[in-house]
Amino acid sequence: MAHEVDPNSCERTPEAIRAALQRRPDWLRAFEQEWLSAAADFDQPALDAAIDKWFPFACACATPGYLDAVEQTVKRMTEDDTEGLVFRDAEGHAYDADGRSVDAGGRR
Repeated sequence: MAHEVDPNSCERTPEAIRAALQRRPDWLRAFEQEWLSAAADFDQPALDAAIDKWFPFACACATPGYLDAVEQTVKRMTEDDTEGLVFRDAEGHAYDADGRSVDAGGRR
């Protein structure tokens, strides 16, 4: 299971981003809307901004197993199943779902 998004899993091109976003049609529609709007205005900064915005989403889609793991975690949390899940605060301290500090291997 992938725990981190692979920033090399997708090329930074409109075609590659579009292909990767096939996994999430809602994201694909939003990207295409932004891209086509900028292209219609011949607005290069807006085209670049669309690439910058949607590239991380494309990498998330293209990283094997990443979105599956995220979707499974969301499903578990929706069903109030937080057993074994670790949450982190802004400083990187690990907690369980009840807010109790846990030893999560020292990652910060």
